[in-house]
Amino acid sequence: MTEFEALEKRISVRAYEKKPVPPEIVAELRETMEEANRAAGLHFQLVDTNTSQKPAVKLTPAMFSGEVYTCALLVGPEGEIGGEMVGYFSEKLILRAVALGLGTCWVAGTYDRKSVSPEIGEDEKLWGVIPMGFAAEKTPLLQRTIRSRIRAKDRRTEDFVESDFPYTSLPAWIRAGAEAVKAGPSAVNQQPVNIVYKDGLVTMRLWKEKKNEMMYNDLGIAKYQFQVGAENAGVRGFWNFGEDGEFITE
Repeated sequence: MTEFEALEKRISVRAYEKKPVPPEIVAELRETMEEANRAAGLHFQLVDTNTSQKPAVKLTPAMFSGEVYTCALLVGPEGEIGGEMVGYFSEKLILRAVALGLGTCWVAGTYDRKSVSPEIGEDEKLWGVIPMGFAAEKTPLLQRTIRSRIRAKDRRTEDFVESDFPYTSLPAWIRAGAEAVKAGPSAVNQQPVNIVYKDGLVTMRLWKEKKNEMMYNDLGIAKYQFQVGAENAGVRGFWNFGEDGEFITE
């Protein structure tokens, strides 16, 4: 499965089978996570409790069903740039997990923090967790209702773009990037990001007037999603971090 195919398939899974992830898949997840740590100075940690069958993290029962035995702890630098890097590289990890056949969810607060024991260095924080396991064949009504309520708040794809041009007149790769952003997860369930295309430059910003640090997770998530969508449409590039950071095409 390609990364773009994983992007298209990914949903926020809220019901999991009580089934451990095979060791060979755990090893691939760990490798992807360690690559992110080396690339960005992050401190992501993978918890795997398959041998003990103890949940890797206790998820809030009202929001999730089942148990997961593999979970990424998203530890990274404090501050806006730290939050953005955590979002960007966590989305890369999520797409890798989906490509390996797993279900995931970006979880910011609906879990028991006492159930995990991350290593946190100076000027670092635990931004969130990503449970990774096998999606249940049937999602209970409560979790289906929660998902439908969250998705009902979704914005239209064209609402993600600020430009002097009509949406339908934008370059195809920018529209593909916007569609990929819309398909992505959101740490705050609001996707408070806009792609800005003006004077031939593509940047991204938070449009919410009242901002909090977790919105910078969403900025990073959206940047990675855009990058994968644009590349699938034929334009490779990379982002400069920071609000209003530019997308540099190769």
